[in-house]
Amino acid sequence: MAKPEYFVFNDENVKNSYGFYINTLGIRMDRFNDNPVMLNNHINSNENVIGNWSEALKENGLLKLKPHFDEETSLGKDVAGKVDRGYLKGCSMGIIPNWDSVERVGDRLVMMECELAEGSIIPVPSNKGAIAIYSVDGELMKEEDVKSLCLSVTDKLNEIPENLNTKLDMKKIILSVATLMALGFKDQPIDGHDTVDVEAKVLGLSNQVQTLTTENESLKLSAKAAKEAQELATKSRIETKVDLAISKGQIKADQKEEMTNLGITSEKALDTVLGSIPEKKNFSAGVITPSGTGAVEVNSMEEFQKLSFDAQLAFKTDSPEEYKKIVG
Repeated sequence: MAKPEYFVFNDENVKNSYGFYINTLGIRMDRFNDNPVMLNNHINSNENVIGNWSEALKENGLLKLKPHFDEETSLGKDVAGKVDRGYLKGCSMGIIPNWDSVERVGDRLVMMECELAEGSIIPVPSNKGAIAIYSVDGELMKEEDVKSLCLSVTDKLNEIPENLNTKLDMKKIILSVATLMALGFKDQPIDGHDTVDVEAKVLGLSNQVQTLTTENESLKLSAKAAKEAQELATKSRIETKVDLAISKGQIKADQKEEMTNLGITSEKALDTVLGSIPEKKNFSAGVITPSGTGAVEVNSMEEFQKLSFDAQLAFKTDSPEEYKKIVG
């Protein structure tokens, strides 16, 4: 038979040999992790160190650890062999208890917090939940002393007023004034607020934050769409002004992008610039040569300048109004 991969140190649903249960999540392991020693039957001596433990797992109310036997020593090798062959199956944890953390949960006495000191291979556990109790200075306590402490704790819990017994399984929490105001509590009971009530308030605030976040994102999208629409309308208006200026001869076609960018930056600046540039004269507009007179038809100053000197004089004499129009 091969060694088990893990030994169960604690099952929070099993009453230990002293009559109480131990909350698995409340087992602190900082001290143990620095020296995860495996002892032989809780005998705290160098020669009874038979290995160590690793890879602690807390799941489904169980605390489990993986054993590593020191088979370089005769005792370690002997115990490992007995485990391999199925003669030793028991494991027991040694703890430093926090007696102030003991609570009555329903019909159970539960130690909510303790500190793991060591884990031992034992031959005959008193039951599945066998444990050893150490004092704060690391000394193994006698069984009668532990039982006396357990009775003292039980008596103390029995003194709790009857009207509180119905909620002993409900933890309390003392809140700061700022937290009370933020969560909407009107006052603070002497023993604090039930954690269930606090969690409900926190959940409510969380839902409100989520709703406001969603609304804020929606407003951001709407504002972005409105801004883009406004920018598009502005650009369209500026381009219309620039195109009109080009058609009037105020600016050249290759200046369109430059003037459009100026208008987008400052429409007032664009208006000022365009207002300072005169429109180009169209010399051909309105030039009419009287039909049938035989006069030369001239539609622009360029055409006029191509005429001979005599023809220019004749045009001035015969068509004085048309001459004024092309001269400007």
